[in-house]
Amino acid sequence: MIDNYTRVRLGTNRFLDAGVGCGALGYIIEVYDNGAYEVEFSDANGVTIAQVVAREEELEPCEPTVALPKAEAVRAT
Repeated sequence: MIDNYTRVRLGTNRFLDAGVGCGALGYIIEVYDNGAYEVEFSDANGVTIAQVVAREEELEPCEPTVALPKAEAVRAT
């Protein structure tokens, strides 16, 4: 199972008609009981390109390219 808000890489071209293909990076925004995942794909400005429901075998978890600030660092500023 992949957790909500995990960054994932799409491993299929099944969603080309929605504007995303194999290799696209997105975030899990909903985990469904049937093993499906709603994934949001955005452009560099944060504008949503597509939202699709994919199966776990179509997704690969991957690390964010930009490190998010740790809670301690945020509190210190």
